[in-house]
Order: sequence, then C-alpha cells, then structure tokens
Amino acid sequence: MDILVAKRYAKALLELKDISIERVLEDLKVVSKAITADEKILEFINSPIVSSSAKYKAIVEPLEDKLDPKVVNLLKIMAQKGRLALVPKLVEILEKELQFRSNSFKGIVESNEDIEQDLIEKLEKKLSNYSGANISLIFKKSDIDGVKVEVEDLGLELSFSKEAVRRALFEHIKKAL
Repeated sequence: MDILVAKRYAKALLELKDISIERVLEDLKVVSKAITADEKILEFINSPIVSSSAKYKAIVEPLEDKLDPKVVNLLKIMAQKGRLALVPKLVEILEKELQFRSNSFKGIVESNEDIEQDLIEKLEKKLSNYSGANISLIFKKSDIDGVKVEVEDLGLELSFSKEAVRRALFEHIKKAL
C-alpha cells in the first residue's frame, strides 16, 4: 500500500514542468537520510502518538533553508497526511524513473575472487551493447563460487557457477555413457 501512495507522489512530481526532478531528488535524499539515519527516528516518524506537526518540526524544519520551497511544500503535505515515512520509497521511485529517462543503469558484479577493473569495463560495454542502455557495474566481493552480474532495474541477471558447470558436465557424461 505504501508503495502505491509513494508512486502517486512521484507521479505528481514528475508531471510538474517548472521544477528540476534532479534537484527535487537531491533534496528528498537529504530528508530520507535524516529519516533513516537512526532506528529511533523511524520509530518516531511511524508513531501514531506523535502529532504530524511535531514530526515535521523535528525532521523537515531544520532542513528548510537548504531545500527547494516546492519540496518543503510537498513535505508539509506529506507530514499533514502522516506520510513522512514514505520519503525513502519516494526517493527510490524517482531514482528509478531518472535512470529510465537517462537510459543509464547501475549493476553489481559479485564473485568470491577479485575481478580486474578492465574486465568489468569490458563487461559494461558488452551489456550496454546488448541492452541498448548505458550500464555501469560495481564489483562486490561475496561468497558466490563463480560470477554473478545483476542489473536489477533492467531485469538482467547473469551467473556462472562452478558447481552448475560441474553438474552439467557430469549429466552430459552420464547421458553419453
């Protein structure tokens, strides 16, 4: 339910012509960081006991000078409706929308062994050519026995597991006998 409400706010922001979505996103990221900085702040925001105005005064008011006036108005409305907790979801939705508009996506390469940067760059070029989008990859060390490449927003996932290759080879040999 929260995601649907956050999508409505995002849609309204995206339909505005006289505002930079990039600027709005940066402002909302500041507020999102303030909300998610501590578990106690999240409890405070989600508490039905605390009034909407107290939530606004605690979270948004200290940041008002740094934020665009339209973002401040949006946050006032969200606070009045008891929806300040939706700001992090709103940030995610706007980030995804900007990725689609710019046709640039981020992905992760996971492996238990280090992968050289030039190999990651080659993989970025191949995936960019394949998908028709600009893809940038970040290496993340994990316990995967092989390599996994994931660009979640595009629905791309490639994986190469040593165990899967070993099983496939064993099955092939078994069928051949």
